[in-house]
Amino acid sequence: MRKKKFQFFISTLLVFPVVLGIELGLSDRKLDTVLLKDQQVYAKSSAGRSGGGSFTRSTPSSSSSSKSSTPSKSSPSKTSSPSNDRDALNTPSQPSSNRPSTIVAPVIINNSSNNPSYDPYRSTTSTSSNGMSWFVLIIILLIVFAIVYFIIRAIMMRSKQIGGGNDLGNETFTVSKLQVALFAQAREVQARLTELTLEVDTDTPEGLMTLMQESALALVRTPENWTHVSCSSQSVHRDKAEEVFNKLSLEERTKFSEETLVNVRGRVAQRSTAIASPDKDPSAYIVVTLLIGTEHDQPLFSDIRNTQELRTALEAIAAIPASHLLVFELLWSPQADTDSLTYDELLTEYSTMIQI
Repeated sequence: MRKKKFQFFISTLLVFPVVLGIELGLSDRKLDTVLLKDQQVYAKSSAGRSGGGSFTRSTPSSSSSSKSSTPSKSSPSKTSSPSNDRDALNTPSQPSSNRPSTIVAPVIINNSSNNPSYDPYRSTTSTSSNGMSWFVLIIILLIVFAIVYFIIRAIMMRSKQIGGGNDLGNETFTVSKLQVALFAQAREVQARLTELTLEVDTDTPEGLMTLMQESALALVRTPENWTHVSCSSQSVHRDKAEEVFNKLSLEERTKFSEETLVNVRGRVAQRSTAIASPDKDPSAYIVVTLLIGTEHDQPLFSDIRNTQELRTALEAIAAIPASHLLVFELLWSPQADTDSLTYDELLTEYSTMIQI
């Protein structure tokens, strides 16, 4: 009996450490899982987004043509009508001061005085005046028609010259992406992009043009902070342009934990500022992304591998004419001053960027 108890006691002592070790291992694994989830939560940062436009906008020539094709109402011309002449005959005329005081009355035969409208001279004059008025009216209508025709044709030709350029009948659009990483010390770029997003009306072509130009210029002014770059520019059929643009936009937006500042088609929305993890490294980088949809039939730029090529590409974007710009979207991260983007996160989330 004692021997069995002793064996049971020894077995318990041997099993207890094994069970304890297994439990500790499971606890460590759970702790690692929690820490990994915590790191994933803080792996992404806040972002700002601003843009607008459409690949299916109507051409300016159509509205201008519709406005120009509406003929203006001309003032009615003052022409004498037969009724007016009849009234003039019925109304006795006042003697003129230049005429002599003695008036010789004509002798009327066959009681023609009962028909006051009978006047062979007046009838001939009235017929000729009616023919003349119709002739003048036809000439005026032809002149107005010719003027309207040439105005519409001039507007259509001008719209083709402005919008045509190097386009292939507006059947080919170009979708471009330019992504620049800067040192976090370039806080003026971060502040400028936030200011533009709050002030610019992205629902108008003028506001969209201003947003694109000022964003590109903000990057051009800080070449000493450029570190990495990524770019792509492809010409596609107009039916696929919107799909390609949206794919690029969603691909970049999935890299953010939240969008704390948004201005899309003139609607501004601000959310609570993200708080960075206390164990996270200080902010090291700012990533700015420009997405552009234009009416060019050729790519805006090729591969960029140095600062000079990057400057040329930014200047080309800033110089895009308003008639060619269809869609533009500005993305930058981090947007909040309290948020950060570390070097490891840059390599993980923006693996396609190359150092310049």
